[in-house]
Amino acid sequence: MNFMDSSRTAFRKKSFGELLRALTVLSLCSSNSLVTHNQQLMTTFRKILGRSLYERFMQLTFYGQFVIGKEEKTVRPIIERYLKDGVGPILYYALEEDKSETNRLSNDPFYARNVASFKEAIDITARAAKTNGYIAVKPTALCSPYLWVKLTEVIQQRTQQVESDSYHRHTEFLCGSQPEGLTKVEVQELNKLGQRAEDIITHAAHSGVRVMIDAEQTYMQPAIQRVLGVEMMNKFNKKSVVVFVTYQTYLKGALQNIARDLQYCQRENIKFGGRIVRGAYLNQERNLAEEHGYEDPTNPSFSATSQMYHNVVQLLLQRIEDSPGDTEVMFATHNEDTLRFILSLLELKSYSTNNISFGQLYGMCEHITFHLGQVGIPVYKSMPYGEIDLVTSYLGRRVIENKGVFEKVKKEKKLLSKELARRVWKKN
Repeated sequence: MNFMDSSRTAFRKKSFGELLRALTVLSLCSSNSLVTHNQQLMTTFRKILGRSLYERFMQLTFYGQFVIGKEEKTVRPIIERYLKDGVGPILYYALEEDKSETNRLSNDPFYARNVASFKEAIDITARAAKTNGYIAVKPTALCSPYLWVKLTEVIQQRTQQVESDSYHRHTEFLCGSQPEGLTKVEVQELNKLGQRAEDIITHAAHSGVRVMIDAEQTYMQPAIQRVLGVEMMNKFNKKSVVVFVTYQTYLKGALQNIARDLQYCQRENIKFGGRIVRGAYLNQERNLAEEHGYEDPTNPSFSATSQMYHNVVQLLLQRIEDSPGDTEVMFATHNEDTLRFILSLLELKSYSTNNISFGQLYGMCEHITFHLGQVGIPVYKSMPYGEIDLVTSYLGRRVIENKGVFEKVKKEKKLLSKELARRVWKKN
């Protein structure tokens, strides 16, 4: 479980150019200054180089490292190559919310195009991976961030004096009646949101593809977990797990939120699907809390977040032990200590991995991913795809979100350097 012996396995199908690109890009992403100003730098590069040279530059560097392509003919071969090594896809059409429309409630053409793009991602996944694949859905690609914020405010107002066990009954939205606290127009948009989500998930279920609901900031996340999470699990997870909800363990309330949803699923005879991550918006959450004078919702330190992650792991594994077949979970982490913790628990109690899997981002931690795949443990890569113009803002956000991870890729860079040197000496 030291993940060192797997470097040859991870890199054996990589070309010399791919290894050199990985080492270069990961080294650049380890620079705090470059990461912080990455959007400004990309804008400047585009002005200087022009569109054609800029796209070529991105393909040779950041886009090529972290994105698998822009269309099926480039995406599918990569998915199939990873599948041969036991690594499944989480295909992510890298949509970012339309910032110019943040305060606009209705933008039907934009959301219709997004639904069509997610359904296309489902079709690509089904053709490439059959029934061994996921797609990830970004909630702000289905409705305005304004609506998510408003729904979260309504939830928080309703549940201030509501006990945990009755939380779900008091926050049900897609139930046919007009929820209190929403205007007529907001209710119409909520219904459209429900229809879009059901359209995507129904298509996925019929295609044998599972759906990961992505996480957002805390001022939207309660509504996302409620509407796209629990309510969609209630509709689609009766017989098998189709919908997975993302839970962020950098939040102080992570364990409580998961325990609450587990309790609800057990009571309503729903199969629970969860993806566990550390979280992506730490600095933004802390800045917002300081700016608006409310309690910081995040854990005070990295070690506290790790402890929360481990507590969540123990809760979910206990649930799997107590009720086999009713819970499926993906532990998405690049942290080797956390992976060793989980694997030691799996070995200690001889858990089956039928309901347990792992996930990492495409372009990072190949030595971990391929090691897990080679020993037969279910593991998946989150694989963004899309046009360069579309994914530029996505790449900028992901680089900032994973700044802490990039600062700790010393081991991966060492393994890449070792493999490059081995090939040079072998050639000579």
